Amino acid sequence: MSIELPQPRMPQTAVPKLIDWGADLTPPMGGPSQRLNRIGDRFALVINYPRLKPEPDARILMARVRRAKREGALFPFPQPGLEIGNPGTPVVNGAGQQGSSLQLRGFTAGYVVREGQFFSIIFAGRRYLHCASADVTATASGTMLLPIHPMLRISPNSGATCEFAQPYIEGTLGESEASVEWAIARASPSALTIMEAA
Repeated sequence: MSIELPQPRMPQTAVPKLIDWGADLTPPMGGPSQRLNRIGDRFALVINYPRLKPEPDARILMARVRRAKREGALFPFPQPGLEIGNPGTPVVNGAGQQGSSLQLRGFTAGYVVREGQFFSIIFAGRRYLHCASADVTATASGTMLLPIHPMLRISPNSGATCEFAQPYIEGTLGESEASVEWAIARASPSALTIMEAA
């Protein structure tokens, strides 16, 4: 089970990155370029914590980081300025879904998912982060066909939970060793990178 990293204070910066497994193909003799898309694109998040109190904030953070290096990391995905509202309890509506759209149910009637709004799907105990590709409004019965990016990397079960109220990124911590600079009255954690593993 992944370890949730604490937020004693909001991150100073949190930079999302798309990990792109596709490629741009440029012919050596000057022909037209082509884009080759592959399934497997995913997200990473670079987190820069502000200065923290050494006790207890930095102590707890570093204890969680040490565990997360081995067990995986979980972090609430920030969407500053976005008014999430009350999405209801959205879930996947139907099994066997693939591609760049997702049938959902359980929304509050009339709820609008915004273009670029992130959400996570829980499947087999792991979270998969996606974002909406367009504004879509839930029907009176709470259903929605949502275009998403990146493409689905798994085929979620019907009824799989989708976290719109608070999405999470789950994955591995970056290769660099996480550390903290200690001082008498503050602690300055190094930047942490969480990358989705699947």
